[in-house]
Amino acid sequence: MDKKMLSGFMASICLALGLGLSPLSYAEEAPASTPTVSIETHTSVDRDAKENKANTEGKVNLNTATVDELMGLKGIGKAKAQAIIDYREQLGRFTTVDELEKVFGIGMKLVDQNRDFIVIN
Repeated sequence: MDKKMLSGFMASICLALGLGLSPLSYAEEAPASTPTVSIETHTSVDRDAKENKANTEGKVNLNTATVDELMGLKGIGKAKAQAIIDYREQLGRFTTVDELEKVFGIGMKLVDQNRDFIVIN
């Protein structure tokens, strides 16, 4: 045998022995888990809350949104997002989506582009 062939043969033997002696080959099998059953009860209040959450999920609440959340709206950068928060802190909570037009730098077109993505809670 030449050196190259002997070297490959020895590498194969070492690899085979190494895998055979690995701790994974001696690990115990995990016991099968026992299925569980849970029973949930729902009230009309729970159902209403879930429906409301589904309606507002993925939308931005003007009265609680952070700068980063507001920046997720179309055409709203950091400056406009901060202007919305400043307006809210100075004048109180928004009562309608249209009130957003009163914020400096935000016009009717921008409000209309984002109307479906905004909620007032």
